[in-house]
Amino acid sequence: MSTYTTKTMTAFISTFLFFMGAISPADTAEPSPYGICAHVSRSSDHALAAEEFKLMRRAGIRWARTDFDWTSVQKRQGGDWDYSMFDATVDLAEKAGITILPILDYDVPWASPAYQHLDLWLEYVRKTVTRYQDRLRYWEVWNEQDLVGFWKETPNPANYTTLLKATYQEIKKIDPDLQVLLGGVSGIPYEYIEGIYQAGGANYFDAMAVHPYRYPDTPEAHSLKGDLEKLKALMSQYGDPNKPVWITEIGWPTHQVPASLLTDVIRCGLKTVAPERTNWTLAVFDDPGYPVQNNFSQTQLESMLPGKGRIVRMDYKQVGELNPEVHQAFLWPPEEAFAVDLFETIESYVRRGGIIIFTRGVPLYYMAEQKEDGSWTRDGADESYRRRLHIGWQAWWTNPAVPKEIAQLTAPESFASEIDLSGESIPAQRFLTDAAIGPQDRFIPLLQARDGDFTGTAAALYDLNSDLKGAVIVSVLMQDMRGVSEDRQAAMLPRTYLITLQSGVQRVFWYNLRAGEGNPFYNEDHFGIVHKDLKPKPAWRAMRTLSKARPASAVPLDGRWQSGTVFYPGWKCPDGKTAFALWTSSTARTVTISFEGTLIEAYDVFGKTIDIQSQNGHLQVELSATPLYLIGPEEIELQSF
Repeated sequence: MSTYTTKTMTAFISTFLFFMGAISPADTAEPSPYGICAHVSRSSDHALAAEEFKLMRRAGIRWARTDFDWTSVQKRQGGDWDYSMFDATVDLAEKAGITILPILDYDVPWASPAYQHLDLWLEYVRKTVTRYQDRLRYWEVWNEQDLVGFWKETPNPANYTTLLKATYQEIKKIDPDLQVLLGGVSGIPYEYIEGIYQAGGANYFDAMAVHPYRYPDTPEAHSLKGDLEKLKALMSQYGDPNKPVWITEIGWPTHQVPASLLTDVIRCGLKTVAPERTNWTLAVFDDPGYPVQNNFSQTQLESMLPGKGRIVRMDYKQVGELNPEVHQAFLWPPEEAFAVDLFETIESYVRRGGIIIFTRGVPLYYMAEQKEDGSWTRDGADESYRRRLHIGWQAWWTNPAVPKEIAQLTAPESFASEIDLSGESIPAQRFLTDAAIGPQDRFIPLLQARDGDFTGTAAALYDLNSDLKGAVIVSVLMQDMRGVSEDRQAAMLPRTYLITLQSGVQRVFWYNLRAGEGNPFYNEDHFGIVHKDLKPKPAWRAMRTLSKARPASAVPLDGRWQSGTVFYPGWKCPDGKTAFALWTSSTARTVTISFEGTLIEAYDVFGKTIDIQSQNGHLQVELSATPLYLIGPEEIELQSF
């Protein structure tokens, strides 16, 4: 047996200095794949730009994407051009060793829409690009032009292509070697991208840019890898297979779940089911491999209980241990889908007296099932699943008499003193009914919404006394519950970079560096990997570790790098060493690995050394949702998992 020794003193000192920011990886900006979005050229962040660039550099980030807004340099038609803020931004970036990716955007009042005022738009392009042509060699044309919020009128790929073509030609006049990026589109909108190709746009950009957000799901859940392959196939279809693909935005926000109203509703429901009970156990389905997480805080979960209690978190396998005598209530993740292979377990739990809680949208509306490659499918579920739990519902698309939306919520008189409606304002768009209950069951509204003669139920208790002896508590309100925990954000970051770079993406820009942290429930205020005060989140530490483990200019290894829900991409480092990252997109598991070569070092997502023993070229490792880095093996092969 040979025991893996973690590091020599030299390696220790080098790693320590790297993480302290005293030395940097031996890479330059140009080949680095690591970028981030930061509003350093806007007044909101410009005063902090120097510190933000330092944080980028320490984390191994070498690119910063920021808006070079037309309105920032020309305040009125015919007015003077003021580039002082952009000048300062570029100066600070250069001092920190960061390359700026500027975005040319948006309309100004006297030239809107821009594609219909190309003379004025191109004046802005010409002045801006000419000023920085020797320092900034890549230019992105607009941002998410496939969304009306950024394009300002109904998005049309032909109209955008008009703008793109003129901009491309103007930039190439300035310097043919300057590189033009397609404006990063929201998601991967294949039809819109195809519309650009059909409008002749292929000749007017040098790199494809997309924003394939996945939150709150994992990058594996709906196969980010597969979607990128589909994008490359579309590009090939139009004779454009060799252009690089950049992801100029992707990220996971850490905003809080807006739960004060929900906690009141759930507490009232539980108290109504069992008014004498003072001690509760709430089981929470919380598996890091499941696409949607239960991100309620411990305080929020405890507030749901009408007395003392404890919170028990269950992974996928542990759901089978649900017992109404031990776990009086069970909280499903906030979604309209359900894992179809868990349904009979859940139904049995309710049949035996358990209480299941659904907190967002129509329960059991979609069936979710994990495929062999680790991705999840979502298909519509028929009414039989809801009827088996005695849940009835309606909405405007099932009943034309139902309003599309009712803004005003009320609590029935019996709960009015316990349900606080003064905080969150969430419109009702779906409504619960008693259409599926049995003769001895009770349908008890907990929240209602009224519009004229129509009264709908937005949250209800199904107190069951038929074939089912338990209860179902449902809120169909569609509040934004897509925030993830800071630890989950830290797991998603390296997984996203590793999957996309292994899939051939040239450069990835995380969205974003600094969180605004205004509204605690607003996603846009919490994407950052550092807090408003620049204190790093766990994701910043994960970024720093990733850039150490997979340096700039690393070359992906060919061959298979996924087996079911286990991922193990590998790469050749600039120093000649080979490295791998391993994780699972499902429940944590022990994996046996055979390898060739020498295991030099192993560490977790935060750079903490992992002491792993090897025997005759085999390792046994515990894989979880956060990547494990193995440095040194030339090849690895999964033996059992």
